Amino acid sequence: MAQKATHRQTDSSSAVPVVLFGVDDNGKPKAARFTDKHANLATKAAGHLKLHVLLIVGPVVVDLAGRVPSGRIHANGRGFVPYIRRDLYAKLVAAAGSSPQEDHASSQAAAASGSTKPSSSNGQGDPPRNWDEIAPGHVVIALDEPGEGWYETIVVETSGDMLTLRWRDYPRERRITRHRLTVGLLYPHGLPATDPDSRSPKSQSAKPKSLAKPASAEPATAFPKTWDDIDINCLVLAKEDGPWRSWWEAIPTDKSDHMFLLRWRDFPQVPAITRPRWALGLLHPNGR
Repeated sequence: MAQKATHRQTDSSSAVPVVLFGVDDNGKPKAARFTDKHANLATKAAGHLKLHVLLIVGPVVVDLAGRVPSGRIHANGRGFVPYIRRDLYAKLVAAAGSSPQEDHASSQAAAASGSTKPSSSNGQGDPPRNWDEIAPGHVVIALDEPGEGWYETIVVETSGDMLTLRWRDYPRERRITRHRLTVGLLYPHGLPATDPDSRSPKSQSAKPKSLAKPASAEPATAFPKTWDDIDINCLVLAKEDGPWRSWWEAIPTDKSDHMFLLRWRDFPQVPAITRPRWALGLLHPNGR
């Protein structure tokens, strides 16, 4: 979730404040400035949202940035990058070295092609059924850095129990190496076809009708071996709703059939979420 994310830096340079700017599908300009603390995270989000990134360096850009509203790193949509006046937008485009017409055309083309979402055709394969079956081409979830969330990765090669992985949605970033027991597993069978709501966003947001009393915040020690084993007070991975789509460790506190109410293990102040069991990831008990 955006409240938690402090995303990894993608280069060796020191972070500097940035302005994100672009136009929506209707050509309406928007922009927001972000401090150096949130610059890397905002830049990563810009890639998903097809926004331009302008480093706040030099007196001209510093002056322009002072007229741009502050972005809310914890928000989505308009709260994340608000709308701005067209004259201010034109000055941002000029400072970035392009024209408003070119920017509008490129944004409209991206929207028309559906490329505003991370590509799902980056050579990814199917999730493995268990940790022993992990092989090249499989999709698994790997921890980036402590405190920075988990992300989908593609297994490039294996050497014994060591896996070489590439980030599925960030193929240009450096590859990483992880032990097979330290990665998380995605549901391997697709969404259940027997559930009419299984493909609806409503299935991940509707509050379950409680069949049990909410669990107390006691330590979660159970690691389910299969998705059928997921129960209250076990430890699983759940994907946030924010634009960065990170996975975080979560604990089911209530359930109703296939639906679970979960709290974020390391972020108790963040509101609970609801997910179906097949939208959760599994952790290996010996992978800590």
